[in-house]
Amino acid sequence: MMLLDELQDKVQEVIGGYPWYKGLIGGEKTNYSLQDLPLMTSKILETYYYTESADPSLSVYRTSGTSSGRRKSIFYSQEDDRHYIDIKTKLFAELLAGSGCTRAVADMGTGHAANTALSIFERLGLENHAIPFELPIEQHIERLQAFQPDVLYTMPSILDHIVYASDNPRAFGIRRIILVGEIATPEWQRNMARLFGLEPRDIIDTYGSIEIGTIAYYSHELGRYIVADGIYAEGIGTQELDEELQPLGTDESILVLTSNVRKLLPAIRFVTYDVVRDFRPVMIGGVEKMSFESIVKRVGRELKHGEKISLYDIEQVVYRHLEDAIIRVKVRSNALTVYIKSKSAVDATVQAIRQEIRECIPEIGMMIRNHLLNDIEVIIAAEDEPLDSGQVKNKKLYYQMAKDRAGLNLNGGILSTIGNTPLIKLSNLFQTNGLGVYAKMELLNPGGSAKDRPALRMIEEAWREGTIGPGTTIIESSSGNMAISLAMICKYAGLRFISVVDPRTTETNLQILKALDATIDYVVHPDPDTGEFLPARLNRVQQLLTAIPGSFWPNQYGNKNNYLSHYHTTMKEIVNELDRVDYLFCSVSTCGTIRGLAEYARDHGLGTKIVAVDAEGSAIFGGNKGQRRFPGLGAGIVPPFCRRDLIDRIVHVSDRDIVQGCRALARSESILAGASSGGIIAAVQQMEQEIPPGSVCTVILHDKGERYLDTVYSDSWVQRQFGGELPSEDGDVLS
Repeated sequence: MMLLDELQDKVQEVIGGYPWYKGLIGGEKTNYSLQDLPLMTSKILETYYYTESADPSLSVYRTSGTSSGRRKSIFYSQEDDRHYIDIKTKLFAELLAGSGCTRAVADMGTGHAANTALSIFERLGLENHAIPFELPIEQHIERLQAFQPDVLYTMPSILDHIVYASDNPRAFGIRRIILVGEIATPEWQRNMARLFGLEPRDIIDTYGSIEIGTIAYYSHELGRYIVADGIYAEGIGTQELDEELQPLGTDESILVLTSNVRKLLPAIRFVTYDVVRDFRPVMIGGVEKMSFESIVKRVGRELKHGEKISLYDIEQVVYRHLEDAIIRVKVRSNALTVYIKSKSAVDATVQAIRQEIRECIPEIGMMIRNHLLNDIEVIIAAEDEPLDSGQVKNKKLYYQMAKDRAGLNLNGGILSTIGNTPLIKLSNLFQTNGLGVYAKMELLNPGGSAKDRPALRMIEEAWREGTIGPGTTIIESSSGNMAISLAMICKYAGLRFISVVDPRTTETNLQILKALDATIDYVVHPDPDTGEFLPARLNRVQQLLTAIPGSFWPNQYGNKNNYLSHYHTTMKEIVNELDRVDYLFCSVSTCGTIRGLAEYARDHGLGTKIVAVDAEGSAIFGGNKGQRRFPGLGAGIVPPFCRRDLIDRIVHVSDRDIVQGCRALARSESILAGASSGGIIAAVQQMEQEIPPGSVCTVILHDKGERYLDTVYSDSWVQRQFGGELPSEDGDVLS
């Protein structure tokens, strides 16, 4: 957090260097709040800063034209240059620590990073060499072969050309690649690592701008970009800029920066126009630092009729299929064209890329459906054909804005009661062991389960992004709770819902779905290769998506809004009520709930031990797959959301344990909860001897028990399944 006295000093510094700033803030005063100060937009900088006359004593860096047609001029004093080099030297020293690298090449083109690269390498004691950008690519290859650098400092677009022109990139002997410049997607980085014979962690992406300098670097350990020292970062929405921009998704924000070290720039609340995802603080070595998951696109006021589609997502698709691709994307005459140069592309690959781009980028699918864009063109350029881009760094994509879409109120009526569930102490069930066990009553959500939270967020974000609208059919694979939550939300919103289910779905759940006007699509046979129903259900979802125009799959298994709903609400609610949480018990299926809870605990330095409760027969944590009687606990696959590194302990419970736990909860606490809740109670009982007395434990009671009246709470069903006697009033053991 930026300290108050630092901000006051910064404001006075900017006023002293730029008297016009005093007029923007309404004169001088003694105390300023950062949020009360104006955003430093392109319009302000174009008016007052970018076109100032250059002082001969200053370093001047010029960029491409602004919306006014004039080139930007960015000034650096000797002090600014020194700070820039100091910060990068420290950062590079940390990134290269222990690598044993002794030789470095800068292949950078032009600009501030290129001009200072050799000075940084000299400070680090590295033998260094720079490759002039004017040389043809063949000479870049020759110089890399001759110099054999350990470290290559370059831009993604230049590395694209090096890979394409080289027969064997591994022959250069490069051990570390440091990137700066355009977006470098994770899939692209993984491909580059394979081509150079490196591990993904050996490719390090840094992010900066000419105006601010070094902004952030990618931490492979955390899987996030970490904002550099000396910079205070904020995330804002487009509504805070009066620039006719479409709203961003809930997890997207425009990065705004205030720099303590940049002098010859009014660097207070500088608007980068870079859109980042999942902007939030993380704890590093006991210090809170701002971070974000990825940079996905840019927006800007010069694009008055639209904003840029995320090239990040397009590249992710292409690089999944083609390791050696060079990409340029254009929208012209109402048509989107992806130009690719690749030695390994075939017709089938082109078709797959086109289809995946349609599916994974909401803006593109929306505009094609609404006839704002013609269908996507994917063109493979000939080997000697120049890509249609102009400059190496020109990787831009523009589209025309859709007309304002009618809003959808998902915060009213029954949906307004989702979340903020009670937290109660289980004082009867755990009264003799010295533990404080608190139950988060997710079963009291209006749809009867914790799935209400992610279901609402997935629909809300899809509507906001334009992926769905009036008339959309929502299709999801679910054996119960997620289906019921989506059915409730879709019914309220006037959307059609199809639930793909299998024979394990209870009759009670089917009746609830029908009462909410959901269409039931029944998968009778499991997947022949795995023997599991989940792959068969997912295959049926894809068939329905193809057959039903305008349909949408929320994809609870891969949609980040699943776990982010719990990150931003559930765990925050728990922490607000309890001074501390020593142990948190959560059942696993899609792993969305536990990931959101665990990431919040980690990022906020809570020290909470995360206990995953899984079913015997589940494959989530590598166990042997077997019969599981209850849906919603365990899975036949390792879900994409599963993060083993976030979990401190795994407890497996049997179907018998689940029944005992449910009945003990009903008997002792008068809580009629679902199967996964019984498993959690059993897990706490298994661990209670090893948990220190006085510990505070939280358990997630996921769903209502009424949905299990014909299984868990049916005496005849339990006897048929397990045999022997039922649990008695005095004990919890089935004999």
